[in-house]
Amino acid sequence: MMRRSMTLWLLLATCAGIMLFLVKHEVQDREDRLNALHREILADQEAIQVLNAEWSYLNRPDRLEHLIRTFSERPRARHLQMTSLDMLPQLLDEPGALSDASAGDTGIILPMVRPISIKAGAQ
Repeated sequence: MMRRSMTLWLLLATCAGIMLFLVKHEVQDREDRLNALHREILADQEAIQVLNAEWSYLNRPDRLEHLIRTFSERPRARHLQMTSLDMLPQLLDEPGALSDASAGDTGIILPMVRPISIKAGAQ
């Protein structure tokens, strides 16, 4: 009887030791994860502070006023951007004046009185 109880206690002590070992490593893993999360939170808080500082710097009233003055003025048109009203397509007076395209034609029919074409190499 004594031998059986001793074996039972030895088996229980071994199981308890193994469980204690496993719990210890689980706690260490969770503590490591907790410390990593704390470091990540601190890094995010520092990044938020930097972004707030940049936002404050970029939203200075004098800088915004300068940007508004710079970009609200209309730039002068270049020579290639200017045209006359005669160069724009004229709308047709009646919808029936538009001719049908042939089946093999891949072009687009524009509703204008005189078509304007730009040839390669022409200025």
